[in-house]
Amino acid sequence: MTSLRQGLLDALLAAGCPTPEAAQALADSAKSSASSWTDTVLDSGQVDEAKFLERLAELFRLPFEPRIDSSLIDRSTLQIFPSRFVAQHFIVPIGTGENNTLRLALYDPLDRIGQSEASRLVGARAVQFVVVPRTPLLRTMKTLYGVGAETFDEILKSRGGALDDLLTDKEIVSDLNANDPEASVVKFVNQIIREAIAERATDIHVEPLENDLRIRYRIDGILHEVAVPTQLRVLQNAIISRLKVMARMDIAEKRLPQDGRINLSAGANSIDVRVSTIPTVNGESISLRLLSRQEGQSFGFERLDLDARQSATIRRLLAKPNGIVLVTGPTGSGKSTSLYCFLSSINSVQRRIITIEEPVEYRLPGVSQIDVKPEIGLTFATGLRHILRQDPNIVMVGEIRDHETADIAIRAAMTGHLVFSTLHTNDAVGGITRLLDMDIEPFLLASTVQAFFAQRLVRTLCQHCARPVSYPVGYLAEIGFPLLEHSANLANLRRGAGCDHCRQTGYQGRVAIFELCEINDRLRKLMVQKADGSDLKAAALASGMQSLRQDGWRRVLAGQTTVEEVVRVTQEDAALAEMD
Repeated sequence: MTSLRQGLLDALLAAGCPTPEAAQALADSAKSSASSWTDTVLDSGQVDEAKFLERLAELFRLPFEPRIDSSLIDRSTLQIFPSRFVAQHFIVPIGTGENNTLRLALYDPLDRIGQSEASRLVGARAVQFVVVPRTPLLRTMKTLYGVGAETFDEILKSRGGALDDLLTDKEIVSDLNANDPEASVVKFVNQIIREAIAERATDIHVEPLENDLRIRYRIDGILHEVAVPTQLRVLQNAIISRLKVMARMDIAEKRLPQDGRINLSAGANSIDVRVSTIPTVNGESISLRLLSRQEGQSFGFERLDLDARQSATIRRLLAKPNGIVLVTGPTGSGKSTSLYCFLSSINSVQRRIITIEEPVEYRLPGVSQIDVKPEIGLTFATGLRHILRQDPNIVMVGEIRDHETADIAIRAAMTGHLVFSTLHTNDAVGGITRLLDMDIEPFLLASTVQAFFAQRLVRTLCQHCARPVSYPVGYLAEIGFPLLEHSANLANLRRGAGCDHCRQTGYQGRVAIFELCEINDRLRKLMVQKADGSDLKAAALASGMQSLRQDGWRRVLAGQTTVEEVVRVTQEDAALAEMD
């Protein structure tokens, strides 16, 4: 026992604990923790996961493997262990060794009960336990068994293995209790949402297919299919009904689209979920947009990470007493975040700021925010009219969608208000033509709009697997990379190789790129003349406007993203520019 205790302390020291006293303190706290000793040590953040588990493997005379390739695992061996056992003990069959020995991966060699139970389940077949890092093992478990697999087994067990009755239109009700078999459906749905939050997903899509129920997360703007238990289609009605109950929707209405909202608490984090359903030929499809309320406290001008020129221009615009500043871009490009950063930077007791949004995504302290409710007649236009009677200095309109809203916003700017809003356009100059298409008088537009601020989100490099990369000079010249200006910095270009931290994508997180078009006299003249988009774009570029792709190169040279990501996000804009 003494040698084991000393071996564990040595492993802690080798993996990052600075002193024997620190190692002893961590060992003691882990011993008294409700979690397993190994989990508590790993969760402390005081040790390197791979180094610590490698030393544990040496201590218990077990082989250590730093990675698991789930694509090489024989799926037939997964049936050896029930999903609930795998989820409880984190032991996964990963292959066959010599003499038909079954190789079992684990990260906690101290779990002797799990190892004993695994050997019992295997039977007479010989086993070899292999220690692997916890992160790739958990990832492999989700890939092989699917999120919530143990709960799915629990549901089937409660039904006696019968699947047919789950295909009926029986709906769950809000007073579910722990003894009700359908309580497992609640647990399964919670696991799906909890996993999405852990993966930093912004959206969850539950989509009935002809013979399957597909669940996808949108992470960093890209959809990823979630590994789920096979036969999940049998839970389609129960899962969607549960989500509709949580969102306070009519669970009996399946023929019409519905919208709802869920307030969730995930530890110290409060999550606001916007829910939407649509009827499809295979059943109702449901989408969830996840918004963390805690982010509302962290808005600041520095969050945008603008370059010096952009920052100076925006600060000058924010200091103006009146006019309109419009942020443009497609859905999900970060327009609301930029507006919140603008408002937070100028929010003070001397200014009255009122917003009207659909919906209010984040709460800003000291700002009066209105949630649009079209069902009772509270639209952008009607709300904006009443806002102007409230003596505001600054007004933010969530989106300009029609002539009426645009007209009121412009007249508000003419009467001494600073107005912010958004438009769905491909680039900054496209905002001009969009407003002209709404039949806004050109002279009003020219006299009130101060700037158009277009943006996109690009994925940032995973710092755990980013590696230097080189590109053919011809390719860089073809995509518009500024070779002459930055030829000495080509060695800074990087690309992600893919690792467990980034789901093998090479990217983790997102950052914005911008296109700022400040309206000058030349553009005002063209606006009054109703010039076409190509002339407006040429005039803006001649005035020094930097395009989205050009700003993207700044992120590439700073090592924040890749050439491929900038090209992917701006390819539509580049194609439009070529057409012009």
